[in-house]
Amino acid sequence: MANSLQRQLRDFDWILLLLAILLSMAGLLSIYSTGLLQEGLAGHNYFIRQLIWFIIGIALTIGVAMIPKKVVFNLAYVVYGIGIIALLAPFLVNDSTGTHRWVRLGGFNFQPSEYMKVIVVVALAKYFSDHHRQLQQFKQLFPPFIMVMIPTGIVILQPDLGTALVYIATLIPILFWAGIRPLYFYLLLAPIVSMMAAFNIYTFFAWMAILGLVLYLGRTKLWFAGFNFILNVFLGGLTNVLWILLKPYQQQRISSLFNLDVDPLGAGYQLIQSMTAFGSGGLLGKGLGQGTQTHLKFLPEQHTDFIMTVIGEEFGFITVAAVLLFFMLFIFRLISISFAARTRYTSLVLFGTAAVFLFHMFVNLAMIVGLMPVTGIPLPFMSYGGSFMLACFLLLGIAQNSLSGNRV
Repeated sequence: MANSLQRQLRDFDWILLLLAILLSMAGLLSIYSTGLLQEGLAGHNYFIRQLIWFIIGIALTIGVAMIPKKVVFNLAYVVYGIGIIALLAPFLVNDSTGTHRWVRLGGFNFQPSEYMKVIVVVALAKYFSDHHRQLQQFKQLFPPFIMVMIPTGIVILQPDLGTALVYIATLIPILFWAGIRPLYFYLLLAPIVSMMAAFNIYTFFAWMAILGLVLYLGRTKLWFAGFNFILNVFLGGLTNVLWILLKPYQQQRISSLFNLDVDPLGAGYQLIQSMTAFGSGGLLGKGLGQGTQTHLKFLPEQHTDFIMTVIGEEFGFITVAAVLLFFMLFIFRLISISFAARTRYTSLVLFGTAAVFLFHMFVNLAMIVGLMPVTGIPLPFMSYGGSFMLACFLLLGIAQNSLSGNRV
């Protein structure tokens, strides 16, 4: 037992944990700043809670890393089933807001969809580790696809489109890393492109021509090529239907992305205030607690989705660049270790972990500068939120666990 713990501590990557701590401290400082102008402890409730979750998160990472890797591997599907049940649990409770995202246990609320991100990574890694010899068969891709679409569908109904996108964004890189045929990878991405291209009829026809050419050059069976072509035409035509099914606020968010003047006091308000605050910080920022957009409350959700905007306004571009550097070092280290991993499972877990964090970082940063609509995707280790903070450290713990010397 002692020797096993020694091996796990030896394989523990302390640099990854250090980078996560540095990112968390940057987030804590920004959350502290948002409460400076409020009197008493009330102004620092968010900071105190986040600090507690941060400390618990570090302990969680180390604790999960100490679990034998084989236990995590063998229980992956069992935990996946429990995760699906947890996602359904919020629907059993009537919520006056019309959302079904939270589960209350005792005096604590938690969001199962955040922890499901971790479970999806482990479940996919186990599947592709077990079936890597059969990946040249297209039918072998259906189980992982279903494995991702079940939680995606449930979370969309909650509704939480941002988190649902994370599940899909996790599957695509893992498929690539698992080594599926390039043609299959292309065909799995094609429906997404078809739906995006359908917003313009000329773009859609051009894309269909490219798809048809790829299917022909790929020497696929006639029925297989025909099925894929018809499927993409159908999904392209379905785009308008899906647009109608979007809630009005979701349509406004997408429309305001292309023209902020469409609704400057509504859907476009957050983006306008975010870009104003982010740009006003200059090179060195206005100083701790001196951000006008932040402290005059022009910027909504400043301690959650727009935490990087607070950093940009109060600490400037240099600090933003430093934070981005920490993120890139963190993600690059995960990917580089995955190259040298001793087992296929470890490599897939590490790459999947990097994919989740990279997607969160990219979408959040693109959102605050107006390159993407506001989707409610927080910044890892930095945005306020107990479930999200603990899920980030749990995912890091799973990655650390996969590095342990116990071979699967």
